[in-house]
Amino acid sequence: MRYSFKAWEAKEGYQMPNKVITVIKREYITRVKTKGFVASILLMPVMMFIVMVLPSLMMTLQHKSDEIKTYVVFDETGEIFSKIQDALDENSFFHHKGKRVYQLIEKSSDFNGNVEVKKQLNQQVEAKEIRGYIEIPQDVFERLQVNYYAKNITNFEEQSAFRRIISQVVINKRLADKGYAAHEVRDLMRRIRFTEYAVTAKTDTVEGEETAIVRLGLTYILTFSLYLFTLLYGASVMRSVLEEKTTRIVEVIISSVKPHQLLFGKIIGVCLVCLTMFLIWGSCAVLLLMNINPILGLFGIQGIPPEFTEITSIIKSTGPSAFLYFLIYFVSGFFLFSTIYAAAGAICNSEEEAQQVATPLVMMLILPFMLMFGLFRVPDATLTVVLSHIPFFSPLLMFMRINVLTPPLWEILLNIAVMIATIFGAIGVMGKIYKIGILMYGKRPTLSELWKWLHY
Repeated sequence: MRYSFKAWEAKEGYQMPNKVITVIKREYITRVKTKGFVASILLMPVMMFIVMVLPSLMMTLQHKSDEIKTYVVFDETGEIFSKIQDALDENSFFHHKGKRVYQLIEKSSDFNGNVEVKKQLNQQVEAKEIRGYIEIPQDVFERLQVNYYAKNITNFEEQSAFRRIISQVVINKRLADKGYAAHEVRDLMRRIRFTEYAVTAKTDTVEGEETAIVRLGLTYILTFSLYLFTLLYGASVMRSVLEEKTTRIVEVIISSVKPHQLLFGKIIGVCLVCLTMFLIWGSCAVLLLMNINPILGLFGIQGIPPEFTEITSIIKSTGPSAFLYFLIYFVSGFFLFSTIYAAAGAICNSEEEAQQVATPLVMMLILPFMLMFGLFRVPDATLTVVLSHIPFFSPLLMFMRINVLTPPLWEILLNIAVMIATIFGAIGVMGKIYKIGILMYGKRPTLSELWKWLHY
């Protein structure tokens, strides 16, 4: 960006009478030609995979290894250890490829209050000689208390498996002491199958639990993308404005184009860059779904598992409408926040100042994103409805509501209309600040000075 628009037009061979279109093409072409754009196309899906899938995958792979995991068990009752061993033999969680990988060592010494024993075991855990130790007190049948010690107590899946097994053993013993047959009691206490269906306006159409879970997962992914790209590329607009101002290139640019044309063209150009990314990723995803079986065949896998077949069919049926609303709320949210970001860059003179000014904007994106994790449980509550109609929260919260429990069409159209009106209002207000700010240097303007700028 070391040249004017006229020089850029001459270099690229463009002679555009409309300056806004010229700015759009300049912003779009100069960004998509960069290595960063190509890297983003390739690396962003990888990053999304790392953030959303890799932790669960690593946990599964770590659990499904042939490494022997040893636990010491202090069974002060003398009646439970052997039954726990039997339960581990029958539970697939504790096996890998048919082989049990969890080893239990019984200790009969007095554990309770024995500081030396605890110290020795802690040293063994620290040296990774054992994974942990479990204390089953003498009065476990009355107090129902078992203590689990390990270096890592955040492996909830493993702890839950031990909890279920030991609880079942203790319950069976208590039932036997009362004269009840455990298998008969379990048969009588079997839980009902509770299947959820979401009722829609079409009485012949209901959605099951799996559909709701897949829609919720898709909503999380799309909302996170909406939040991430609005934040990243809104900040990109601010840095671009700041760079043009601090290098005084903007003084050359506005000799060829008016400030509001420059602002409008810059935001549209950057927005088109994001939409190009989405188009490429969406096309790749559609091609992948359409050819999933041949692709899996290359790796010797005969078709996708049945559970994934239903998931892909749900995505195919719900995906188009979800992506349509995603594009609507991304574009509207991007225009709203980028306009303010551009004005923030125009009134600042350094990167540090811009970061300070941008902090409230970042909070206005983070807040609805964090609220979403609680509000999706009550998408039709008054608080959720009210928050979703606040223009700065609408891109995330209204989009979440549409995917979880679609509100009436008139409410969606009203929300979009309010968003459009807010965007035009923001362009009008922020455009005045931008027009003056890009040519002002020195001390950052105060709020009273910004108010005066609005009346010039």
